[in-house]
Amino acid sequence: MNRLMILGGLVFTFVIMGCGVDTPSTVPVTGTVMLDGKPLDGATVNFLSEGTNIAASGKTNAEGKFALKTFIGSTAVDGAVVGNHGVSVVKTESKGTVDAPTDLEETKKMMAQMTTNPSITSDFKSKALIPERYNNPMMSKLTASVSDSGPNDIVLELTGK
Repeated sequence: MNRLMILGGLVFTFVIMGCGVDTPSTVPVTGTVMLDGKPLDGATVNFLSEGTNIAASGKTNAEGKFALKTFIGSTAVDGAVVGNHGVSVVKTESKGTVDAPTDLEETKKMMAQMTTNPSITSDFKSKALIPERYNNPMMSKLTASVSDSGPNDIVLELTGK
């Protein structure tokens, strides 16, 4: 009887595990972002797949290099889905008119205020550090094709004008 219960439990576990959310297949994608011929540090690069609207994102380093990750729910997988993508690049600087809290209690108090009074968040301003047309894949006119045969090393050339 014990063996039968254990076997039944294992079968049930495997059936439940097999019924999870399908994670799309991805391939590695890396690249470089250049602004006026110079590497762009600290920018967020976003790929949005055509048709499936699956997003991948990465952050550039000092050499302008990035590696994409695709986020499905709370799971991050390396790379992007195969196919054509609209691309956006965002780099902003945020400045608050309110001093940042210096200890845990002040932080908790500020967070509580922000959840009960969302207008407090308007005290924080962001400034675009690259032309705003690159913020949206529809306006940026940047595209990329991701191939399952690779390599997928994408170079994005931006201008500051």
